[in-house]
Formats: sequence, C-alpha cells, structure tokens
Amino acid sequence: MKLKRLVSVLLVSVMVLSVTACSGKSEATDSKNNGSSEAGNTADGGDKKEVTEIRFTEWDGGDTLAVYEEIAEKFNQSQSKIHVTVMNIPDEYDTKITTMVAGNDVPEVCMLDAATLMYTYAEDGIVLNMQDYINKDQNFDKNSMLDQFKYMLTNDYMAGYGIGSENITMFYNPALFQKYGVEEPPASYKDAWDWDTFVHVAQQLTIDKNGKNALDPDFDPDNIETYGVTISKWWAGIMPFLYSEGGDYLNADGTAIGYTSEQGLDVLQKLADLTYVYHVAPTPTASETMPGASEALTTNKVAMTFDGQWTNATLMADGVDYNVAALPKMGDQAKTTMTYGGISIMNTDKADAAWEFVKYILSKGACEPLYKSGLWLPTNANEYTDEYIKSFITDKHPKNYYESIVAPMMDGTAQRPVVATIKNFNKINDIISPALDELWAGEMTAKEAMAAVNDQANAEVKGYLGK
Repeated sequence: MKLKRLVSVLLVSVMVLSVTACSGKSEATDSKNNGSSEAGNTADGGDKKEVTEIRFTEWDGGDTLAVYEEIAEKFNQSQSKIHVTVMNIPDEYDTKITTMVAGNDVPEVCMLDAATLMYTYAEDGIVLNMQDYINKDQNFDKNSMLDQFKYMLTNDYMAGYGIGSENITMFYNPALFQKYGVEEPPASYKDAWDWDTFVHVAQQLTIDKNGKNALDPDFDPDNIETYGVTISKWWAGIMPFLYSEGGDYLNADGTAIGYTSEQGLDVLQKLADLTYVYHVAPTPTASETMPGASEALTTNKVAMTFDGQWTNATLMADGVDYNVAALPKMGDQAKTTMTYGGISIMNTDKADAAWEFVKYILSKGACEPLYKSGLWLPTNANEYTDEYIKSFITDKHPKNYYESIVAPMMDGTAQRPVVATIKNFNKINDIISPALDELWAGEMTAKEAMAAVNDQANAEVKGYLGK
C-alpha cells in the first residue's frame, strides 16, 4: 500500500511540476532570513564556523508572515549553529509540499494538516517520530507538552505537535444588541444560552428592509437587511453542538459516523433550520454577497457570527467594535472545539537541527507576538497561567476574551479537533461534505442527506488513532 501511495504522489507531482514550469510563477516565497551557510569569524579570530541551514514551511501570510519571520530571527540570534528560513506557501500548500517531497527537496520543518499529509507522511517515514527527540533530549521540559495538542499516530509515535491553538467562538456586535434592547450573550460557557433562547434572540436581531424583525408576522424573509447570525458549516463549526448533545464524529467504538446518530441528525437539522425555518441566517446564495466578518459586523449586516478565534486578529487590526461570547448549547453542556496546525520534523539529514528549532518554537514565550495579535493561543502548559495569559491580552482584545476564549482551553470545555484523533478522516469528510451542501442549500433534510452517504462514509471508517 505504501508503494502505491508513493507512486501516486510521484505522478501528481510530475503533473504539478509541469504546470508550474509552464506558468513561470514562483511556488513559495522565502522570508528575508536568507542567511549564509557560514557564520562569521570565531572568537579566536580563526576559521569560520559552518552553519546548518534549515527551512520552515507555513501557509499563513500577511502580517502573520512577519511574525513568523520575527520568531525565526530570534531563534537565529539565540545561537550560531543553525539558521532557519521561513518558507511561506500561501496557496496549494499540500500540493507544493508533495511536489517538494517527491523531488527529494524535503523541507526540514513543516506545518502539516493532519487530515491530509501529516499522518500519511508519518506512515511512510517522511515525518519522523517527535517522541524520539523528546525522550533523548534531557534539556527539553516534557511537562510543557499537553496531551490535547499531540498528534499521535500510535501510542508511541508522535507525528507532530500543535502550534497556534484556536477554538470556535461567537463574535457579536454590541451596538445592535443595544439598539434593539436585547441582552448581550453570556461570556462564560457555564452560563451559555440554551438553543431556544439563542434562536429567539437571533429572531429579534434579524431585521428586514422595513425594520421588522423575524418575530413579526409581517416580516419579509426575502429582503433581510441584518441577519441574526451566520454559522460555520464545516466540521469544526458543527462539533461543538454535537458534543453538547453527547455525540461525537464517530460512535463510541469507532465503527460508524456520528452525524447519522439521533444527536447528529438533530444538530444538523437545527443548524439548517436557522436559515429555512427561522430565517435568521443567510442562504448560500445570500452568503455569496455577504462581506467578511469585519465589515459585516461594522456595517450591521450581522449581529452574531460563529467563527474561529483567529478572526480576532482581523477584527483587532481593523479596530472593529465587537465582543465575543460563549456558543449556545443544544444539549446539557455548552462545548467548543479546538483547531490548530501541527508542526512536524521531516526525515532529512538535518533532523537534529530541525528539532532544535521545533523545541524553540514550542518554548514558553516564543510565539507571544501571535498571542498578542489575537490569532493564536498557547500550546505550552507553562503558558497557561493567569499571570502569563494576562500579560499578552492587550487593550485591543475584546473584553470577554479571557472568559469566552481562553478559559475553555483550560477547563475542558474546548475539545480536541477530530482530525487529530480519527483515522481516514479526510476520506470520510470528503464523502459527507457534499451531502451537507444539499442540507445547507435546503434541498434535503438532515436525515435525507446523511442517509444518502451513510453506507459510503461508514465504509471508510477505520476507528480512532493512537489505539
């Protein structure tokens, strides 16, 4: 099976390389940290020291790229034996990494998506076992690593570790709540709205062109000026509500998908009903003309939106007047789910140097600029103290940031991302997603959509990783 997979990778890579060669466009951009392979004179004025050059690939861009470069430069300045260059690949990331690997030009450290490349590469020996480096490095604080951020292929094979921890949250426009005399949502998950309360509030804040809300008998659902909510329709946006009802992406023994369970069907239908029963969320067609979260909140196009915590970075940078709150609950307890990128050591002759950079990026405070930007939360256990967290929360962060976004990471409200724990996740999700599109479009009920793909999806279910 490994041989077939590698042959497939090579065939894809040849095609990608051909297209790239014809286009004449650069695939990736190296950062400005283009250090020499040699350092300056040694202290005794003698020979120059050899420096090991390594590359760190990541998919972010814009202001985030500058922060990555800042982190890399601090690492470079902290010692003289290794020089790291940030390689930014803002689009077609997986394809381009696959091309580099097939061409025997393997980057030394990579951010990898567990649903696509990380676990596949670990199975093929392209991603090394980080646990081996942790075990033999007496200078590394093993207690700094948290189980929820470990990507475990098996019980003793760590394919990567999470950086850039984030979770799904509710963003809202306080001005609209004040304008229509509606109480703002609770910050703490222990006080989260139940689903009926949330729907009622969303109806109060959904306003048509005549100024009538969705509770008014004369409300015009075909001419909505302000929507009560926009929702996140991928697995990370669905799972908080499935967890709330006591369900999961797979059933308990890992033999079938959880969306077809009683809880799964209930969650999916309730989310779809926001659009087609209550008219508080936009249809896919209406969503096409909706501006991004920053503009939508600023221009009163939406009162609440469910989105990833990373949206804070844009809202903070744009100076938007907004706040965050606990997601509502469909079941007994409100939950959210984590998302984060994984950092992996690739199988190259510079793996020891790659570990040194990975160790640095996982150390306390190394990624602090990204915490201050609102983009990330820590994954180092030593950073989850009130004192440290309050040191990076700025006056630009929304006032409920700690209670609504940070606290769930510390008290167990935020659950591990399913991509880190489920075998064959991407194949399962690729089958489910088109069926969900029919649900979101109002063409099928949740029961009909899931029945259409149940057998096909279950055929790809292989259980849980690390077991």
